[in-house]
Amino acid sequence: MSESEYKRIYGRNPVREAIKSGRNINRIMLAEGNTDYALANIAKQAKERGISVQYTNRHKLDLATGGQSHQGVVAYVSPVAFIEPLELLEIAKERGEKPFIAILDSITDPYNTGAIIRSAYCAGCHGVIIPKRRSSAITEIVEKASAGTAQLLAIAQAPNLNQAVEELKKRGVFVVAADKGGSHYAEIDYDMPLAVVIGSEGSGISKLLKSKCDFIATIPMKGSIDSLNCSVAAGIILFEAAKQRGASMLLQ
Repeated sequence: MSESEYKRIYGRNPVREAIKSGRNINRIMLAEGNTDYALANIAKQAKERGISVQYTNRHKLDLATGGQSHQGVVAYVSPVAFIEPLELLEIAKERGEKPFIAILDSITDPYNTGAIIRSAYCAGCHGVIIPKRRSSAITEIVEKASAGTAQLLAIAQAPNLNQAVEELKKRGVFVVAADKGGSHYAEIDYDMPLAVVIGSEGSGISKLLKSKCDFIATIPMKGSIDSLNCSVAAGIILFEAAKQRGASMLLQ
């Protein structure tokens, strides 16, 4: 694999999680002259795994990340390996748990994608499904916004979300749409094989996909604003689902 095929990730949590996960890392660049314990620990873990560590000035790190906040560390890693949507059911089966999946519909903002992946991982989801088109790619910004959890949580790509939802339903998964005009989100029973669909903040969930959902979960709000940021809405509903499915899972 040539270096041009590797992608950059940056920030201490994403790089640390990449090392821990065993992901293929070509090299790590660290800010020279820095005695920060966290960076020294990253260097130690990398060297223990036989990963090349290079020290360079912060200007080069700034150039490598396009001026994004890198916290003194940049890694060149292999791209995220996507799986098929139905493979998420196998992950749940191997753990002896009811499936718990987040589905992202047309979320193109990488910061929202990363934040939802982070919430999904922390709430105990077995994975997320994203469409191949009309969706943010798993970029370095997504990795940074996910605090490294994009490397820990299974990510499936679907050529067609509508078909993916239909296949999940055939296998006993109930699908909940996070949208307006439904039941209070806390009054829905999430303790079942579950997929939660999150739509973009602007256009929401597509009409066809929404029609295929079994329930609509609505978050009540005060004031003149009628919608939350999609990553905030995702966190509220995913953690309500996690609570109902057994709070002990959050301690594992």
